[in-house]
Amino acid sequence: METAELARAFVSVEEECRRLRSEVAILERARRYQNEELSSLTLSSEQGKILSKNFKGRTIFIPIEAVGEVNNKAGELHLLVKERERLLRERSHLEAALQDATVRTTQAEEENNEFKRIIGLTGGETMATIREMTDAVALKNKLRLDIVNALQDREVIQETLKKQNNYLSSMVSELSTTDNIESDRANALNQLSEKQAELKSIRDEVAAMRRLLRRKEALLEKEKPVDELALIKSAETDRTVALYKLDKEREAVRVNDLSVCHRAAQIARLERRIEMIGDAVGGDESLEEERVDADLVEQLRKEIISLSRLHFDGSAHLELLDSDISDLDRRAAGLIRTTANVRKEMKRIGKEHKKYTNAQRKELEVEQEATEQEIKQIEKEVEALRQMSARNGRSKLSQ
Repeated sequence: METAELARAFVSVEEECRRLRSEVAILERARRYQNEELSSLTLSSEQGKILSKNFKGRTIFIPIEAVGEVNNKAGELHLLVKERERLLRERSHLEAALQDATVRTTQAEEENNEFKRIIGLTGGETMATIREMTDAVALKNKLRLDIVNALQDREVIQETLKKQNNYLSSMVSELSTTDNIESDRANALNQLSEKQAELKSIRDEVAAMRRLLRRKEALLEKEKPVDELALIKSAETDRTVALYKLDKEREAVRVNDLSVCHRAAQIARLERRIEMIGDAVGGDESLEEERVDADLVEQLRKEIISLSRLHFDGSAHLELLDSDISDLDRRAAGLIRTTANVRKEMKRIGKEHKKYTNAQRKELEVEQEATEQEIKQIEKEVEALRQMSARNGRSKLSQ
């Protein structure tokens, strides 16, 4: 296992060394390029100094265009100086990075050599050879693990065989000490019949308990609760209809009141006119156009009486509707209280039913588990008795 891990570490270190070598090559190329640029800039500045020394100081007249060109050249020279400083800074950074990469490369090579020394490589092996060695080590470890598992299985099998031999020896000793085989067989058959009868009675009790539980669940399902939601909806519908009728009656009463007021105003105007006519007749100044139609007055009086009766009937009907609405409100409140009580009672009944059902189910499960255990025990005893009787029969035949 350690050799395989060292081989994998060696492969990873080898890849890291390749990556570091590529980075070092890139940094060296960048450094050579910067050195070439710096040397070109340095030579151009030295040539400028030599040329400036060759000329003697004398007064000359330079055209304005030449001055502008000189200024442009000076600006370019300033930019070149800044570029040179930037390149120098980059050169220093690259040199530091190159040194760091060189140190890391050296460390990686040392680690690589150390891993090679530990693994036992001479340095001329290829990656395919290293992978083959790694696969061989992994296969070796797998075979070692398989051998360990096989040894463990062998120990388990030996322990099982030892237990079986002990059991067989105990059975042989028990058979050797048994004298009366027929009596033992008869006792075993009697015990078997008793256990079978007991098993049958237990199964009958379990079936009876299941039938009782199903019958109780059916009875609880038949006892359906009162549909309080339907009662509330019906009461709310009756209340809405009564309110609608009340609104209609109130509107009719309002219209009747308006018509009564209108007729009363007409009657008042007619009464004033009659009084005026009477005054005129009493003063012997009656005119033909001031006469009153007695039929019209009688008709108005009848209409007033009928409208008054309608007003009284509407008021009475309105009072009846008010009493019906109050009765409906009282019934709705009673239904709400009844619904709340029914819900509480149903919740209580549901909880009790659930508790009872859970208790019955748990009791039934416990009884089933106990019954299954007894059945398994009885089956084991029956099987043991059969084996014992078979052995006794074989031993008797051999004798």
